[in-house]
Amino acid sequence: MTPVDCHDCRHFREAPYRANITGCWHPDRMRITQKEAFLDEQRQPGDQRKINLRGDCETFEAKPRKPGLLERLFRRGA
Repeated sequence: MTPVDCHDCRHFREAPYRANITGCWHPDRMRITQKEAFLDEQRQPGDQRKINLRGDCETFEAKPRKPGLLERLFRRGA
């Protein structure tokens, strides 16, 4: 199995733009989860360094590929 990098996973979010705390936001890996939407600020992600210590994270999912410029233009109908 090839080692995986947390930065390539779709569950990894990095502060300050996509999350308030850097870490793994997979629902099974979070330290504290909240069911109510207004309590989202209290959620705490799992520590990605401990989860992926050997590079063999079992919940790794690759980020979806971003469409190219031409694909976005054709989709828009331009």
